[in-house]
Amino acid sequence: MARITKAQRELAEALEFRTRAKALLRDRYNDWNDWEFDWLTDEVRRPPDYIYTEKEWAVLKRLKHYARSFTEYAGYSVPELTAIAYVSRFDFQEHEQEFAEQVHSWGATHLKRRQIRFLASLCSRFENIGYDPLPDYAPVEEAESVGAEGLLSAAYLR
Repeated sequence: MARITKAQRELAEALEFRTRAKALLRDRYNDWNDWEFDWLTDEVRRPPDYIYTEKEWAVLKRLKHYARSFTEYAGYSVPELTAIAYVSRFDFQEHEQEFAEQVHSWGATHLKRRQIRFLASLCSRFENIGYDPLPDYAPVEEAESVGAEGLLSAAYLR
């Protein structure tokens, strides 16, 4: 029985890293800021024999954490949060109003971690919705995510 060498294991881990990074880039509803998008793009362009560092793995793990989709926040569904924010949109700053209007126009039922937190922060100004730590388990499948347009993060709207 052939033993797997350290080099073979490192190359397999590098392939796994690139596969995960590509999946994050292809996520139709991602909300990456410019730095995150550039970082992911740079990482998948590395040579096949490049060995990723622990710091690179840590960044990839953090981005995967941000990429989770959620259907509710503190017991409120995304459509309920959207309705609260949309009604009050004229009391927001311009970028906040644009975000509330855009989420409303999408008819969103799922939002990424940062998007739903931003929406919840807007809603909490007008309604006591509580706090939700948004756990890492039971992510929403991307195929079930929001409508045809891609989602922009609050960072894009600032």
